[in-house]
Amino acid sequence: MSKIFNIYTKNADGIDVDRTWYDSSNVKYTECIDKDNELKTLKVVFSNGSQYQYDKVDVSKYLLLREDSSQGKALNKYIKSEGYEYKKIEDANIDELTKELNDRLAGAVFVSYKDGRLVVKDNTDMAVFVKEIELSDDILNVISGVLVSVGKLVYLNGKKL
Repeated sequence: MSKIFNIYTKNADGIDVDRTWYDSSNVKYTECIDKDNELKTLKVVFSNGSQYQYDKVDVSKYLLLREDSSQGKALNKYIKSEGYEYKKIEDANIDELTKELNDRLAGAVFVSYKDGRLVVKDNTDMAVFVKEIELSDDILNVISGVLVSVGKLVYLNGKKL
């Protein structure tokens, strides 16, 4: 299989997204935007950074693509041949995608604090700690600093420390 890493998370708008990185000469990354009871929006990033969005994709076709041993062939077989509407969108930054993949594979920790809610997630975006608490920026930085001091790669509110 060429799938390297897969997570199911929420994007900045709170919408569920299945994100997958591949060891493929053609397809490097996909995002499947998963709104309940709707056909899916699939974003495909190619090795050169070009990115396409396919609309109204059947989830079973996406899963066949994601789990195939060749994403390039699977993209042609399960997505392109089905005639899904598509458009080219802004190129993706391959270096950023690779960096995030490497950090996740190394066990990065993701700390977020918003509206009095502290959330710590592991590299798979599983919440390992959630607390309703009022924190100052200084205390939040201390918490993050402790994680860094014990060897964790830490992202605080989306920025790598």
